[in-house]
Amino acid sequence: MVAIEQLAKRGITVSLGHSDANIGLAQEAIRRGARCMTHLFNAMPQFHHRDPGMVGLIAQSSAANLQTVFYGLIADGVHTHPATLKIAYRAHPKGAILVTDAISAMGFGAGIQFIAGVQIEITGNHALIAGTNTLCGSIATMDRCIRYFLEATDCSIVEALESASLHPAQLLGISDRKGTLNFYSDADFVVLDDHLHVLATFIAGECVWQGEKTNFVPPKC
Repeated sequence: MVAIEQLAKRGITVSLGHSDANIGLAQEAIRRGARCMTHLFNAMPQFHHRDPGMVGLIAQSSAANLQTVFYGLIADGVHTHPATLKIAYRAHPKGAILVTDAISAMGFGAGIQFIAGVQIEITGNHALIAGTNTLCGSIATMDRCIRYFLEATDCSIVEALESASLHPAQLLGISDRKGTLNFYSDADFVVLDDHLHVLATFIAGECVWQGEKTNFVPPKC
């Protein structure tokens, strides 16, 4: 708890995760300055009605004198069941942050890859430690996570996109310049088609990537 307080005082965003902390301990961590939960539901105890553990914070973000609690969701179709995504989002929509948990094998086809000396087996949408059923991350792209989250939660397109842009910017305290298309915000954005596939990526107003199979023409200023 002391570490959380000291980090928060220095403007460092603290996220809780991969913990078997009970609900009381999790609430105290938020009071001391933690702002987020990493990979909600993953490497956490199963939900219990008498002590929901850290997961219970999604229902108490505005209660018990707690500030808004954000939570990361791996919406890759592997780590978190659609029903689980929907429960979390319905409980606390303004705190949802989409994360890919993607490893460097993202983009590779099925087969064996070597990452940091470890054999990784890519099978379908799964990234496994070779020879086991142990997940070692994800191979999902962010746009894929957005599409999956949209379908799982029945939220609007705007709400799904905000979970991947505005909410993380709010967590980091940079929503005055990131996460929106407002005037004076940084010109860092992606262009999506009607099905939420990425057509182009812009950084500081410059097109840095464009899909090969697209008719999108970057604007000239």
